[in-house]
Amino acid sequence: MDEVPAFLQDALRFQDPHGEALRDVKDSEWNSIFSSWYVVRLVLPLRQVYGRELPDWVRAKIDTYLADTVLRFERIKQVYSVAARAFKDANVEHMVIKGFSLWPGYVDHPRLRPQYDIDLYCPPESIARAREALSALGYWVSPLGGHLQNDHVAPMTLITPWQWRGNFFDPDIPISFELHFRWWDSGWMRIHPRGLEEFWSRRIERQLDDITFPALHPVDNVGYVALNLLRDFLRGSVTTEQAYGLARFLQTSADDEAFWRSWPLLHDESLRRLEVISFGLASNWFACRLPEEVQKEMDRLPVAVQAWFRHFASSSLRRFDPGKDSVWLHLSLLESLADKSSVLFRRLVPIPSRVPTFASVVVDETSKDARSEQQDRSDVLRFCRRSVRYIEWFAFRVVRHLRALPLTILRGLGYWLSLSAILEILRPVLC
Repeated sequence: MDEVPAFLQDALRFQDPHGEALRDVKDSEWNSIFSSWYVVRLVLPLRQVYGRELPDWVRAKIDTYLADTVLRFERIKQVYSVAARAFKDANVEHMVIKGFSLWPGYVDHPRLRPQYDIDLYCPPESIARAREALSALGYWVSPLGGHLQNDHVAPMTLITPWQWRGNFFDPDIPISFELHFRWWDSGWMRIHPRGLEEFWSRRIERQLDDITFPALHPVDNVGYVALNLLRDFLRGSVTTEQAYGLARFLQTSADDEAFWRSWPLLHDESLRRLEVISFGLASNWFACRLPEEVQKEMDRLPVAVQAWFRHFASSSLRRFDPGKDSVWLHLSLLESLADKSSVLFRRLVPIPSRVPTFASVVVDETSKDARSEQQDRSDVLRFCRRSVRYIEWFAFRVVRHLRALPLTILRGLGYWLSLSAILEILRPVLC
């Protein structure tokens, strides 16, 4: 299951929620949710809101997830504290982003939110020292995902005997570090928000339980969450839990006039334009309130963007975006024909920016220790097995994008035809 079921999305709405159908959901549907990393992360807030509405076995299963998440958060704090001391000794400047820095506002407490990696922002001049400090603690560079376009260097993780046991919330899943070196990839996105360099200078010290850490200023934090959500969406995917967290922040801060008055003072118009798109997506998906300042910015969005929201934004929240509706939003944010052509070709014919290697796309099922015990296994057989898996990955990618192409073009034509009609109606006013 890659799409959030309608009953789950309706139940998690912040305004006019509909949770009556939860008891009528079939066991097979619940099992599909529990087997999807993309969707299952939403069951934690669901348990908090609808504890008594859930079937007993579903409630019990989610309770085990919550207990695991509490244990994992304690591990996260311990691992971060060790790394922070190593960074201090190595004179490495850093700032915690995502993860537990999203409290308060985006979650009741980090122990109620699944976290897999520890994301840190380091100024470019500190990245090399940060990697060396983590290497000294036993972390190594993971090759997985090395072909992807990222705003961080390759994740660093410990080599452990841990093996996958079917639990997405397993507290023993190895904790990786992702070292980020930029807030936004303007070259790839072809969009250039101004003022991002000021995020670092406005950083603050935060306290959470028994740890202290440097973090983004609250206004910059919501800006980065919004940018991160928009970046993922324009690339064809979005993390559901991240979208829900942003919607929660908007809902709970809607009446914080002081916060939202400071927002346009700290963030340039070019940055706010991108932020409010993510705010609008979160509102469409989870029916959160929008602060008055945000609504004013949304009303100033370009006509093409507003038309996109009317045409696409209320569709189901998806992981793999079968219709690639986000490509038309991306084009509406670009000005030059060259940028539009580049982005359109890249999304319709997604060629990796770097040629994928075996290591970057094929997960080796055996640990380092297991490999050392099986050195007598034929290298030829191992190469053949990995080749088959690589070909399967490549074929799946090609088929998926080709299958989506006709629907993408058809939906895009409908959008642009409706936009042409809107512009024709507005022509007397615009002229």
